[in-house]
Amino acid sequence: MSSYASPFPDDLLALQQQLHEAQADFHTLATAPPWGTGAAAAFTEEQVDQVEELWERIRELTMAVNEHPYWTSERGLRVVRGRDAGAA
Repeated sequence: MSSYASPFPDDLLALQQQLHEAQADFHTLATAPPWGTGAAAAFTEEQVDQVEELWERIRELTMAVNEHPYWTSERGLRVVRGRDAGAA
């Protein structure tokens, strides 16, 4: 078994993990069929509130990941430049 050291800081990885979890929770909730059947089917007020809370959490975490100080560090800039060069 090999040991892999991530080039990314632990707090950035933790934020990214939280973001993935929030996105998965949102997907699960958003793709669940609403209660009832037919034209009268609708999400409950609680489900609507959960969707709004998850969207807010996703926005906050996305900003936290994107604005993390790592991306302006020397190492982070090399990662971004390398990714950009590969996309050209």
